[in-house]
Amino acid sequence: IHYPMEFYAAFLSVAPGGFDAAVVMKGKSAVFGTISELSKKQDATQKEQETVTTLQLVGECLARGIRFLPPDLKTSDATFFLPENGMIRMPFNALSGVGDTAAQKIVEARNAGEIWSVEDLRQRAGLSRAVIDVLRGAGVLDNLTETNQISFF
Repeated sequence: IHYPMEFYAAFLSVAPGGFDAAVVMKGKSAVFGTISELSKKQDATQKEQETVTTLQLVGECLARGIRFLPPDLKTSDATFFLPENGMIRMPFNALSGVGDTAAQKIVEARNAGEIWSVEDLRQRAGLSRAVIDVLRGAGVLDNLTETNQISFF
């Protein structure tokens, strides 16, 4: 009651089953639309049922005015949702297609030194092209060049 943002961050960190970062990043209408759509399904899978439950919690969070920040290369944790300036920063593993191991490798590469390019991150963290594509689609790599090479044009 007194620390709702911290509560939601902690809860999602220890029980994130069904968290869909792509839906959450689209905002409140997407969250409630997905809840409605999945709730109507007669043959919903276990994962879809978990998604409904988790998105209901996210919807409650959004209704309280607590917003979610997308994963960020410089500030996100591998697996924990972190309170940040009155909002909650999503971890790397909240992105569908980025598992715990890949998420941890991203954090390790970041902690080892500044990441200069997408190529640098991919090599240092040992990430697959599929993971790089997911990170690119979520905007995590927006501030990086593709390679370490400098162009004079």
